[in-house]
Amino acid sequence: MMQSLQPDVLIAKSQHKSLKRLVADAFRRRDRVAPFLSAEVRRAALCDDAALPDDVVALHREVSFQLDRSPPTPYRILVFPADFNDPETQINILSPLGAALLGLRRGDRMRVFLPEEGFHTLRVIGVRRKANARR
Repeated sequence: MMQSLQPDVLIAKSQHKSLKRLVADAFRRRDRVAPFLSAEVRRAALCDDAALPDDVVALHREVSFQLDRSPPTPYRILVFPADFNDPETQINILSPLGAALLGLRRGDRMRVFLPEEGFHTLRVIGVRRKANARR
């Protein structure tokens, strides 16, 4: 018997339409992450931006995570594909990791499939607002 690891997903209302457009575009381009991101966006609960807890992974927030028992990663910013230009400091929302991280909270665990690597357990270590973000 396989245990399902699907924690709740929470998305800010202001980002929902942009995410739905991104998913539609990804399907048109036959992006292999499109079905997974689509499922995550569909199952997400929406909340007002001001009510989005600080420990929820969202676009333009920084996140540190752990795969299986590896050391935690440095903080990286979750961004749209058009803004992605530095894999050392950013995570593309259209990557398997980016799609899996979206909407999770600090401490959440989730199974994620990485091409060429197979399944891993992803755990959110920390979330913080981007250093230069003013909100």
